[in-house]
Amino acid sequence: METIKITLLMTLLGSISSGIGGILASIFKVKSKNKISAMYEITAGIMTGIVCIDMLPESFEMAPIIYSILGVVVGLVLVCIINLVIEKSNNNKNVSAMSLFVVISMAIHNAIEGLAIGTGFSHSFSLGISILISMFLHDIPEGMVVGITSKASGNKFSKSVLNSVIVGACVGIGCFVGNSFGNIGDKYISFSLSIAAGAMLYIVACELIPNSKELKPKRVVSIMYIVGIIIGGILSKI
Repeated sequence: METIKITLLMTLLGSISSGIGGILASIFKVKSKNKISAMYEITAGIMTGIVCIDMLPESFEMAPIIYSILGVVVGLVLVCIINLVIEKSNNNKNVSAMSLFVVISMAIHNAIEGLAIGTGFSHSFSLGISILISMFLHDIPEGMVVGITSKASGNKFSKSVLNSVIVGACVGIGCFVGNSFGNIGDKYISFSLSIAAGAMLYIVACELIPNSKELKPKRVVSIMYIVGIIIGGILSKI
């Protein structure tokens, strides 16, 4: 019963924090190619910063590096397969498909965050709360990432915010598993973190940056990628 209560609470808080980010991203008007391209670049930078400064280093520390390497490969292959399936069902590959990729990768990431929260609560209430506070703050910019790509792909305000909320709710899935099984093991968590990292890196390298260059291949726009990495690094240390 306690596991169910904690899971429902995490699902609610994850939805709220990610939804806040989606609202913040969606209130800005995005019409020109220049702005859309810049938003893709900064989103790619934030995702790169989170992966390289937070997720992968943590994965390296928790288990032998082979688990991280295998996880990244699995994440890349997983999203690549999803990409191929979407392309076959939709011959006109567009930013809508890319928006879906971002939602999927962020959902995987949030589920793994939930795993850490659930495991923390299984050990002690104070540990679970400390991880929870960090997650709540961390999910706001992640919700913005989802909101930005949804907005840029032409989705309405309500759809963009809904996507962010759904991604945030995935925290509850990981939380349920983590709290049910207690200490799942550092190797499994390390492997899971690197899967999410691989999925996010695929989105950055194969979707966000290429689409940005097609829209507005200007050097000044590319600088936004560097800005995004710095933001992602700062957010990872919150």
